[in-house]
Amino acid sequence: YFPYTEPSMEPEGQLPDGRWMELGGSGIFRPEVTKPLGIEAPVLAWGLGLERLIMALEGLSDIRELYLSDLDWLRNHKAIV
Repeated sequence: YFPYTEPSMEPEGQLPDGRWMELGGSGIFRPEVTKPLGIEAPVLAWGLGLERLIMALEGLSDIRELYLSDLDWLRNHKAIV
């Protein structure tokens, strides 16, 4: 569910362990979003959810862990390049 788009689509990918993971979201912006901006034509919205891919690679269970300012955690995890 994406409140600003209708219809919406959510691509998913299957992890090696069989679980499915959200990779992003897309859809057509609802008129309530575009009309106040003076846009009458349909507008495509899309974005990738790279955080979820990093969660799978790092074995994290909570997306909020990626946004912590814990220096010990940051120092003990290698950067994914």
